[in-house]
Amino acid sequence: MPDLKIQEAKLLFKKIHSNPKSYDLKINEGGITGSDDKISFRLDRTGERVTFEVTIDGLTFTNTTGEWNNAIVMLSNTIKKIEREEENIKIEQAIDKLRKYLSEEN
Repeated sequence: MPDLKIQEAKLLFKKIHSNPKSYDLKINEGGITGSDDKISFRLDRTGERVTFEVTIDGLTFTNTTGEWNNAIVMLSNTIKKIEREEENIKIEQAIDKLRKYLSEEN
């Protein structure tokens, strides 16, 4: 796999972190995966080492500098926040439907 330069990797991570809802983020056993219509990526933890892999046009580029432990923590927190927001939206929608149902006359 070709190397992903740290400058490019940092820019990509910043882009992902600034607009996480557009990347279909998922937490899995080894780390985090995500993708949009142009790229897919994964932050993969193996022991103490974290690898940032980016796939574009069928080619996978990697970066294994020590930068990515914090990135996994940051994206994990972001994913959990998005999940809570989505759950709150579902709850609000259900409450609205219940109120509407209760206000209807039989």
